Amino acid sequence: MKHTLTLFLLLTSLLANKTDYSIVVQQAFNAGLFDITENYDRTLSAVGFSKEYKKKTTASRSYTNAFEYLHNSYENFGSQMHILSVDNKARITLSKQIKLSRFNKAVAIVKTPSNGYFIGGYTLDGSLIILKLDANANIIFTKIFGTKNYDRLSNLILLSDGGILAIGSSMTSRSSYDNIFSSGLGNADIFLTRFSKDGQKIWSKKYGTMYDDNGIDAAEAVDGSIVVISTTSYEKKRDVTLMRITENGNPIWLKHYKETKKAKNIITPKKIIRLKDNNFVVVMTQYNEMSREHIRFIKFDLHKNILIDREIFTTYPSEINDIKEYSDGRFIAVGYVKDGYNRDGLAMILDPNFMLLKQDHYGDDGYDIFNAVTILHNSQVAVAGVYTDKDAQETHMWIKKLNFN
Repeated sequence: MKHTLTLFLLLTSLLANKTDYSIVVQQAFNAGLFDITENYDRTLSAVGFSKEYKKKTTASRSYTNAFEYLHNSYENFGSQMHILSVDNKARITLSKQIKLSRFNKAVAIVKTPSNGYFIGGYTLDGSLIILKLDANANIIFTKIFGTKNYDRLSNLILLSDGGILAIGSSMTSRSSYDNIFSSGLGNADIFLTRFSKDGQKIWSKKYGTMYDDNGIDAAEAVDGSIVVISTTSYEKKRDVTLMRITENGNPIWLKHYKETKKAKNIITPKKIIRLKDNNFVVVMTQYNEMSREHIRFIKFDLHKNILIDREIFTTYPSEINDIKEYSDGRFIAVGYVKDGYNRDGLAMILDPNFMLLKQDHYGDDGYDIFNAVTILHNSQVAVAGVYTDKDAQETHMWIKKLNFN
């Protein structure tokens, strides 16, 4: 398939005579980025998906069954993992679609000591994927894993031993003859799998209740234990669960946040990170009385004691997808803000107590969103997301660099 890349470079003067830039990469069909990292040579790499159409090599045929036609169409059009690298002058140095036998999406990227990458994603028919790439994005190994049912990866966590933890969700395939931590506990379960740095599976377990449980994100504690954040959905309600497990996946404690009458909600956890003081913060979306999204931060320690519980109410419905901590204790958080059908990328600066210091919106009159952020060596930040041209219908891959202020 012939791809056409169109690069838009937007240079805007900011304080201290510094600039930021925005790179929008157009593919033939919908595309987007979900995670971003800084390389050791100070360039940036981001992952997501781009779509393609596979031309049939067999003769065309007619169908009498609509479902058979849709299945055949699904096998010929869909997304593939895409890795994109750009240098400090906003030039694309790598744009590579990682084609696998089944359509898939990448949701996470982490660096390896050899300047390569671990990429995490899932196939659209329900398998989980881990790839290890070298610095030039050549595949070292591919691991496709999961259950016989529908699985979905949420994130990939780099661990202190150089290995990785895959967190996601899996539909239950429970049998009276199977171990419940393998087959499942309810309708859907939290699904964790730990790999060594060489890609060997160390353990894989399910956690949850009799309801629908979904694994969202995780963070490793200073002692090697792991804190996991998830949701439980039942009877049109959704609760949030914090779980601490050992490095071998054994539960240590649980803490539940029940839906309240005040927020008819739905509370939805989006991200958890370990802080420089070795405590943790969870970012959540919580609906207010007007059924509009606003932002909630919960800081807690390793023993599940709540240190800060802060809500930020914004003029327009807003949501945070990622957060990182600066060396001085302040935070950069990114996501989206929306007004009617218009959605813009959102960036916030917060003080160490999660009080809002400043926010800015980025994008056009369409669907624009920041999915991930990384803090760079010079205190600038780089964000990755989705951009839509004005009056257009297709989404594009988007990388933007912002100054500290």
